[in-house]
Amino acid sequence: MLLTGQQRNTYRESGYLLVTGLFDNKTAERMIDHYMKMRAEGPKPGDSGGTPDDPDDPTHKYPRMINMHRWDGTTDGWAQQADMLAIVNQLIDDTPVLQQTMLYFKPPGGRGQGLHQDQQYITTEPLIGVWIALDESDKAVGQMTVIPGSHKFGHLPVQAADTSVSFTPVQSVIPAEASKEGINMKPGDALFFDGKTLHGSYRNTTKDRWRRSFICHYIGEHAVNFEPEQGTHVSHLRSS
Repeated sequence: MLLTGQQRNTYRESGYLLVTGLFDNKTAERMIDHYMKMRAEGPKPGDSGGTPDDPDDPTHKYPRMINMHRWDGTTDGWAQQADMLAIVNQLIDDTPVLQQTMLYFKPPGGRGQGLHQDQQYITTEPLIGVWIALDESDKAVGQMTVIPGSHKFGHLPVQAADTSVSFTPVQSVIPAEASKEGINMKPGDALFFDGKTLHGSYRNTTKDRWRRSFICHYIGEHAVNFEPEQGTHVSHLRSS
């Protein structure tokens, strides 16, 4: 899939790019069925249901799965989808290497995640995230929220998150001039975003809708690791 010059410029300026219909509806439905069956099988390596201080959060019953591609060939196939790799290649100007996969379930009532930069977790440059909606994603279900242009802020400090709305305990310090934007997405739409782009979500406020999403992270074949400045990595807050 060949991006237009305008799409590449949007990514450079905003730090993210929405590509609609990257996966078709039938594939999104197959992905939901696959991961719901997998979740029903029981615990998987790396499961994370979030902080325990909100025992009623339904995310505890449907914890996030991570790195499924390492032990599930179906996941690896979706993560290595040709069009997705082609887009990543054009956005990072390097051959993409799959670094991580995740599946967020976010059932009705589930908490979101405090706004953060992925490079506050994965200290590699370049790093790009791909967030694929499997359900209709809008404000009511806690859509993906980004801060346009925040990849130009550099690596920001971390702070404790408000765990009444975030299932993780860490978030970025948000600059005062930052402006948030919610991204409406249909099943199969994909959001590509830079490793420094601030993003996160809020609680699913509905009683009957899910907001499942398939997430991949890629680094470049020629990527380099870096040492984060003190206070800019999630481990710095946890160890303080």
